Amino acid sequence: MTPQRGCIRSPGKFIRETTNVMAGKNSGSCQCGSVRYEVPQDMKNAGKCHCLMCQKSTGSGSSTVVFYDINDLKVTGETKTYTYTSDRGNAVTSHFCPKCGTKLFLTGDTGFPGLALVLAGTLDDNSNVKPQFVVFDKRRPAWDSDDPSIPHFAEMPPG
Repeated sequence: MTPQRGCIRSPGKFIRETTNVMAGKNSGSCQCGSVRYEVPQDMKNAGKCHCLMCQKSTGSGSSTVVFYDINDLKVTGETKTYTYTSDRGNAVTSHFCPKCGTKLFLTGDTGFPGLALVLAGTLDDNSNVKPQFVVFDKRRPAWDSDDPSIPHFAEMPPG
């Protein structure tokens, strides 16, 4: 087995390389490593969405995103964008790697102004991500489950 980018081969195991992460920061990347980003270690919030666009864009039953101030997201490498209209009528822009297609984060001037919603699975260390709410629960596939102890909204709540 060949080590993946960002890993160091050690006899019998792989060790995550952490020398590029500054204290108080977290980093992430696309699958191929052409696009990398850095965000604060502390996130504003995290949530899970079951809307049809999240299902289509992830190929799963939901998308888990982590909220950061847009000015705290530092991206290295070129991203391409795709803008669509959400169920609430807001323009949402998906930022992805043009080489491997990994969706990295979302922005939206009207739906969530001033925020970048980073896809949790693209973080190098997502062990502290704990969704605080679920939206579009009415569209959750029966085979996908969520933490029943957090708030669930049938659609996107107002505000």
